Amino acid sequence: MPGELPADVRTSLLALLERGADAARERDERTVEGVVDSVETLAHHDVSDDEIRTMLLHGCRRANEAMPAEPLVTAEYLEAMARLVADE
Repeated sequence: MPGELPADVRTSLLALLERGADAARERDERTVEGVVDSVETLAHHDVSDDEIRTMLLHGCRRANEAMPAEPLVTAEYLEAMARLVADE
């Protein structure tokens, strides 16, 4: 299937997104920022499907925006992104 994520990319994204959601719940902004940067890098370089890439990058922007005031919302964004990746 053309839009399917490679297994190693899926595994890396899922691990990062889980780590980020946990960090957001712990209000660990530095870890969330690093995770979001890594997800953005993977999305730009290793996600060939334009729609998935766009949704991941949108989720990263929203997670960064929400983190300072709403870390639980950030966790939800990251978990939603993980569901997207898992379903692909």
